[in-house]
Amino acid sequence: MFFVRLVSLPPAVEGVTVPNDDGTFDVYINSKLSLEKQGQVLMHELEHIKKDHFYNEDPVWIKEAEGGKEKEEN
Repeated sequence: MFFVRLVSLPPAVEGVTVPNDDGTFDVYINSKLSLEKQGQVLMHELEHIKKDHFYNEDPVWIKEAEGGKEKEEN
């Protein structure tokens, strides 16, 4: 089970998911994004939940790639 919350986040943060002690998740989506982008970010965050990224030791860059967002090069 997950709960989606639209909140004002810094521009560089599109979304973040926090696991709760009861096995649920809080998914925070940046309210400043367009509706289309909010939907994309939600799908990305749900992939993290689906793939149990909160309960393994893989590096963040691997989790992000599996979540559908490739690591950006500077």
